Amino acid sequence: MAASPQPLALAASKPRKLLGAVFTGFVALLCFWLFVLPVLVVAASSVASHWSGTILPDGVSMRWFERLGSSDFDALTTSLQIGFGVSVLGTLLGLWLALALEGRDRRGLGALVDAVAMMPNGVPSVVLGLSVLIAYHKKPVDLSGSAAIVVLVQLALVLPFCYRSAAAALRPELTVLREAAASLGAPPRMVLASVVLPQLVPAIRASLALGFALSLGELGATLTVYPPGFATVPIVVVGQVNRGYYLPASALALILLAVSLAALLLIAARVPRRRG
Repeated sequence: MAASPQPLALAASKPRKLLGAVFTGFVALLCFWLFVLPVLVVAASSVASHWSGTILPDGVSMRWFERLGSSDFDALTTSLQIGFGVSVLGTLLGLWLALALEGRDRRGLGALVDAVAMMPNGVPSVVLGLSVLIAYHKKPVDLSGSAAIVVLVQLALVLPFCYRSAAAALRPELTVLREAAASLGAPPRMVLASVVLPQLVPAIRASLALGFALSLGELGATLTVYPPGFATVPIVVVGQVNRGYYLPASALALILLAVSLAALLLIAARVPRRRG
């Protein structure tokens, strides 16, 4: 008598489920090892009284936070100011660029502008920083002694991501809504303010968060162009690591991580809609 196909199917699915569970566990362990564990090590280092040659720190101490001086907090303030400025400028420029290129034929001028906007993605950040430094270190446009050159080079780095975030949100349905509003007599400004921008709020939030995070962690191009007396947290941390001060660097890095997470949560927070 032939066996029922249902028990055979169940028996065959058990190895697949087991294999899937093993693969999922391996991926989770790999992600933990690559992304979570380094953050935990930095957090442990920031409160370690001494840590050398052992699996765990020898003791717990807050002295590395207590030793942070005004220069460290000035660097933190500078990082936040540059980050917010770059994210806002990148979002505005990326949104404007996406709206300007919407519906254009990508085989002519539109393709050229799109390629230029995405070009920083294919250039090493150090090369981009050197290019900006050479281009803007003499009159009539001399930015080499100003923090504006850092904003400029970081803006070039985050603009492709901000532009793609806005361009991806310009769905065909949004074009239909815009045409419908225009056909009803709404002027272009009203269409933009009442139809387009409300639909792009998620993309704008994503662009702000991504630009802010990229700016806070940017190092290669910033190291190439930053003027004397200017410092962000990554620059200070790299300087401390080069001198072997790993534990103080961990304390400052942990503060930057906490502040950046709080800022990103604030950007991503949902604003409740008012009911009429």
